[in-house]
Amino acid sequence: MKNYNVYIDEAGDLGYQRGTQWFVLTAVIVDSSDEPAIRAVLSNLKVRLNLHEIHFRKAGDLFNKALIVQGISHLPFTYTNVIVNTDMLDLAMRTNSMTAYNYICRMLIERVSWYLRDSGAKGNITLSARGTSRDRDLIQYISKLLSYGESEIAPNVISKVAAKPAGSWDMLQLADVCATATFYGYQKNPKGFCVPCYTRVIEQHLYRRNSKLESYGLKFFDKEMTPDYDELKRSWPCAKQKEPPARLPHVKHAGNTPSRSPAAFFNYYYTPIFGKVNTICKEIFADNCTRKSYGYKL
Repeated sequence: MKNYNVYIDEAGDLGYQRGTQWFVLTAVIVDSSDEPAIRAVLSNLKVRLNLHEIHFRKAGDLFNKALIVQGISHLPFTYTNVIVNTDMLDLAMRTNSMTAYNYICRMLIERVSWYLRDSGAKGNITLSARGTSRDRDLIQYISKLLSYGESEIAPNVISKVAAKPAGSWDMLQLADVCATATFYGYQKNPKGFCVPCYTRVIEQHLYRRNSKLESYGLKFFDKEMTPDYDELKRSWPCAKQKEPPARLPHVKHAGNTPSRSPAAFFNYYYTPIFGKVNTICKEIFADNCTRKSYGYKL
């Protein structure tokens, strides 16, 4: 029987009235025999970028992040995500983030277990440690799930559960990259943009079962949380405005003047620049934005 290792990390914040709109919990699944080669690539990336550890959110500009996702794109791993719109969680879960996190974790481990079962493998789970009692509580919760069999977790495929600090464990940093890349595809930044480009580069690694991505590699906590992808696309940096936005009364301009938001203002006045940005994105991300993938209806 094959031996796999599973690494779990998150992106976003479930905190009530202080968290992010989107929260992503991600599991990276790796054949243990492939880990030395993966670690060598991650080490090389850290040297090239002069980083002590790969923390995707803190990795720098678009080009640094592009280098990371391109660097891992050819590696042998599979990953799966549970994605949560925290604004749509019921009040009981929003006010008790640990309860919500446990439930999300259960959904994620279910998908991990299906992958292991279908691969004829067993796996060990490593969680990204927080250095608090939460680590112990989460391990105990997962251990109970595995013992009682009251969930949809496939039996007898998960051997051990442990927690380790991501800063000293390269494979957890791979999970961080996958989680944060997915998070960026849904969470708008302060300027109103979301950036799916990073996930496009590694989307071939998303877990698919019988060629089906939805509910496997991309599982929304609730179907009602599935976003309107047409609306989401309008938040991409390279999106073009189909119609001139509303006029801004305080800006003098000979033609139609934007806009309802800084993002719309930028789109309208800097169309030539956005054309260049789109070209740059295609060069960096190998034209991934033109493909039908990742659930986006292009």
